[in-house]
Amino acid sequence: MKLVIIRHGKAEEPRPGVSDEERRLTDEGRKDVEHVARTLPWRVEVVYSSPLKRAVETAEILVSVHGSELRIIDELRPKAIPLGTIARLEMRSVTALVGHAPYIEQLLQELIGGGNMRLSPGAAAGIETETIEKGKGVLVYLITPEICKAVHVHREDRV
Repeated sequence: MKLVIIRHGKAEEPRPGVSDEERRLTDEGRKDVEHVARTLPWRVEVVYSSPLKRAVETAEILVSVHGSELRIIDELRPKAIPLGTIARLEMRSVTALVGHAPYIEQLLQELIGGGNMRLSPGAAAGIETETIEKGKGVLVYLITPEICKAVHVHREDRV
């Protein structure tokens, strides 16, 4: 199976009167996530997302680009994400998980057996694995908004 681990895009700064759960993506965050979603080499079939607004908005962009199914689950809220919780999800050939730093990064590290992986806002890591167990995943790609912007600028220079 293939997993795409995604950190939600850039979000509004915390401010009085807006709960953490309601913070939305910025315009830049939306654009970044769309670029990453269009660059993914695998077509995502199902997207599981944290219920926080910025994660749901990130997931909705993926769904619109890939024609995926969206499932919002409490298990991806900003907290530790046990592998057993992920193993119980209904997986497809390509499943995406949208969550929050540092927890989504810790999940990624656990799946690939260590390392010090950091995902910038809106970044996606592609993993191939036969089972959801510690160290059984292989990191196949890492796509960041910064990479997408660099590729886009490079393409414009060549035209």
